[in-house]
Amino acid sequence: MGMAKVKPRERMLKRPPEERVKDFNEVALGFTEEQAVREAARCLGCPHKPCMGGCPVGVDVPRMLKLVAERRFEEAYKLLKKKCPIPAITGRVCPQEKQCEGACTLAKLGEPVAIGAIERFLADWAREHGVEEKPPKPKPTGKRVAVVGSGPASIVVAADLAKLGYEVMMFEALHVPGGVLMYGIPEYRLPKEIVRQELEYLTELGVNIELGVLVG
Repeated sequence: MGMAKVKPRERMLKRPPEERVKDFNEVALGFTEEQAVREAARCLGCPHKPCMGGCPVGVDVPRMLKLVAERRFEEAYKLLKKKCPIPAITGRVCPQEKQCEGACTLAKLGEPVAIGAIERFLADWAREHGVEEKPPKPKPTGKRVAVVGSGPASIVVAADLAKLGYEVMMFEALHVPGGVLMYGIPEYRLPKEIVRQELEYLTELGVNIELGVLVG
């Protein structure tokens, strides 16, 4: 028996050139529900989960994709959010081709599952449908931790520490939090409003952000 034919990867829709030359708004439009379902269904469900091993924060990618393929978007979003506090950001700018998608078995057969695009779809879908993942309220440890900077790495570690019950103080030298997400990535690639909305989750977790503080 020959190997089953691999279904082609879904392509994310983009704004037409004649429209986007007039502004700096986001170019990629993201997946539709139908595209997300079809793309998630491409997952082979590998028992050893290489994509999960390629994810820096350990998202259970196969489980997430299975839920999306079954149109259980809210469950998939909440599963994603447990490990990744900023999915609307990582779904847009995380280097998936070197991480989860790079480890995907389908990458060896053609094109990997578009995990990043599905992550973005879930975050955008949750925002559009008013789905909120309420932050956990852990027992306080009584210990305080300082996090220097407010870029993506700092955001993730601050969120993880807050979930463990630590009192977290984040220090940012500039007048707006977000680090490279705000100052290093253009609007058409990562809208600033998306960054601001994702940062709200940190404050909901109880993280205190001090701006205009230069450390070191």
